[in-house]
Amino acid sequence: MRISIGKLIVWLLLLLLLAFFLWAISKIEYVEEKITGDFRGAALRNPLLAVGRLAEHYGATAHHVPTYRKPPQSGATLVFTAPRHWFTPEQNDALLDWAKTEGSHLIVVPQQLQQRGKRMGRNEMAHDTLLVSLGISVRNLGAAEDDSDEPYPDEDADALPDLLQKSMRLTKPEALTIELPDGTHLKARFSPQWRIKDLEENSDWHISDPGDEDDGYVLSQMLGKGRVTVLTNLDFINNRMIGEDDHAALFVYLVSLEKGQDIWFVHGTDVPALWRWLVNYAWTVLVAAALLLITWLWSISRRFGPLLPARSRARRSIAEHVAASARYLWRGKQEQALYRTLCNDFYQRAYLHHPHWSQLSVQELNQEIALFAHETQIPQLSGLTEQAVERLLDTSRPRDKNQFAADSHLLDILRNRL
Repeated sequence: MRISIGKLIVWLLLLLLLAFFLWAISKIEYVEEKITGDFRGAALRNPLLAVGRLAEHYGATAHHVPTYRKPPQSGATLVFTAPRHWFTPEQNDALLDWAKTEGSHLIVVPQQLQQRGKRMGRNEMAHDTLLVSLGISVRNLGAAEDDSDEPYPDEDADALPDLLQKSMRLTKPEALTIELPDGTHLKARFSPQWRIKDLEENSDWHISDPGDEDDGYVLSQMLGKGRVTVLTNLDFINNRMIGEDDHAALFVYLVSLEKGQDIWFVHGTDVPALWRWLVNYAWTVLVAAALLLITWLWSISRRFGPLLPARSRARRSIAEHVAASARYLWRGKQEQALYRTLCNDFYQRAYLHHPHWSQLSVQELNQEIALFAHETQIPQLSGLTEQAVERLLDTSRPRDKNQFAADSHLLDILRNRL
């Protein structure tokens, strides 16, 4: 039985496909991975949308402010999650005065913990003008490598391999059991690295680790007619974490949610105006630029004597153009045509000054030119014989570069003496 070549090729292709399929099955590993979909719509633009809906569920009025302009009306609660590292000391003092005189509640986070790229060493103290006014210090205990500024991820870290955890640097802390001042126990996630401490012991209540009353995660104190609450972080109220553990209950307790309450959530801030940034951080450059401008204006405003006439623009000599044209013709093997032009120019001038030469034969003309050259008594011309003149005016004779230059120079001297 004969098998055609076409069928043989088809069977070989099928066998190759089967071998590739078996190899792929042996190499590919089926892995399940939990993927959390990204937020959409308003939740994508507002990381505190969910906690705002929680406040509205209790009858409060939630206001979301993407950029901070000024404090809200008196008696409101201001949850300030926006970065404050652009704030001047005056702006921090304005926040405290608002809480103190208007009977409001200010909830803030230390600004160094929000500043992207800012890292503190172990046991290093963070400086915040707002917290300094309250007598509160911030410390980095170095308990965890929590250098990331991003919100904690939603993935369950225990479900991932150890190598994958290290590569993704999952820094989601474990849930801590905390006790509120009213005796309620809640579970919440705070970074184990950061602590805050009331140096002047003005706090009414605080939240800390069991057995560690000095450094805590939350400090709250009365300030005039209002209240200020400082937390090591407010990540637990964002859209990803408000539904985990007892974060919602902790938020309700912190703000004392009740019907008719006004709560303002600030999750963004304006970058300062360019002129203000320059004044605050680059004033030395501005001063130097101003002095340079004044010096330049003074230098151009003074002169002695009349103005000098404008210089004429430099022009290239005609001799340069002639020399360039000659070099071009020489490179193009046109030396005979170039020399013929010189000879023609010589003949025209000779016939102009000695018209009877035009009636002579070539031999007679060469004799007259030799006689004329001898009478000039010029050293270069006095030695010209009739044969030398014939070679000088022969345009068909090949000449090298040196001979061409010598004959041209001699012909030019003879032409100028006519």
